[in-house]
Amino acid sequence: MIKQENKITLQLLTFGLVLNYIFDGVNKLSTLYYPAFSRTAIFYRIIFELLSILLILIFLNKTRLQFFLYFIYFLVSFFIGNFHLKYFIGIDIGIPAQFIYFNKYFFIFFIFYATYKTLKIKENQLYLIQLFKKIFLFNGVLAILGILLKIRLFDSTPKGTPRFGYDGLILAQNEASIFYLLALFVFYYDWKQKRTSNKIFFLVVFLSFLTGMKAVIVGILLLGVYHLFITVNIKKLKYILLGSFFIPFLLIKYVAKIKVMFGYYYYFLMKQGFIYTFLGGRNTFIESRIIPLLNKWGFINYLIGGQNVSNTNDYLSLIEMDFVDLVLFFGILNAIVFFYLYKKIIIGEIKTKYYLFVISVFMLLAFFSGHFFTSSINSIYIIIVFPYLRQVNHE
Repeated sequence: MIKQENKITLQLLTFGLVLNYIFDGVNKLSTLYYPAFSRTAIFYRIIFELLSILLILIFLNKTRLQFFLYFIYFLVSFFIGNFHLKYFIGIDIGIPAQFIYFNKYFFIFFIFYATYKTLKIKENQLYLIQLFKKIFLFNGVLAILGILLKIRLFDSTPKGTPRFGYDGLILAQNEASIFYLLALFVFYYDWKQKRTSNKIFFLVVFLSFLTGMKAVIVGILLLGVYHLFITVNIKKLKYILLGSFFIPFLLIKYVAKIKVMFGYYYYFLMKQGFIYTFLGGRNTFIESRIIPLLNKWGFINYLIGGQNVSNTNDYLSLIEMDFVDLVLFFGILNAIVFFYLYKKIIIGEIKTKYYLFVISVFMLLAFFSGHFFTSSINSIYIIIVFPYLRQVNHE
């Protein structure tokens, strides 16, 4: 029975990794050229989630049963909080749309509990990581073709405001940021721990830079700082200080090209300031969305939540800053419980400096932007990458 379970769940993860990427690509293609088919990825994820739930039920054990009890608790809290918001407070939310967003928070848990035994087997873990790396490199080739041939499909913002960036077949920028950072941290880990090729690692850094996304570029810079802290010595420090001396001159020399490449961000930096640019304008939502909602909330909502994510015309309160959205959606009590479960189950035990750094970067990303806790696209990547990076090796 155990061998059969491992075989089935490994196949689920294998097909899931590949199809997850393919359907996101189909989504991007459809959004750009065939809008009527732009929601096909949703149907794939519904099937994938139902298969995961089915496997949990087939191979039900104490661990999986415990998760179902937690899920039922959150489900009951969700309906109480949202019915209170709709019928007692009078905010016109759509319960089905609210439930879809609620499900995004738990999508990753369903995949994890369906496959957690398989992920503990080292051979399976290595196989899945290699597959993830191949998917990333394939996507990177598409991004390079995008910049060389000006292919709109591979642009980071094919339908949005024109700005520099190519991310291959990943549709949403916030989802692409997580995908690229996961890959960057995996390739760095292999470069340091397994002494893999310098060329491959620096290719990955280059591909990450090509996205032109703030979160990814900040991730690259933070990884560079981390690397210096764990490897620096007096001799290297001299070269670093010498190199730092020339950076201002290089910036002045190429300032015109930098302004062209990152003109979108430069414009908002000059017009709106650093905080607005760094947060993508989310700081303005505090006054326009959070405070009006909190003024309407009752005690139940403060305790177990009630965030309007479905009606743009009646106290919409989606901020896309994950920790803020977490409290608004689940309330103070349930936000703490949810984060505790996420830390215990998905993040796991932090035993190395590098894994602490990785989690810190993603929590920083979650604090300043959105879609980390609700990323249905990256859920399968996260449950494969996190166990790999939390391995205890000599640092």
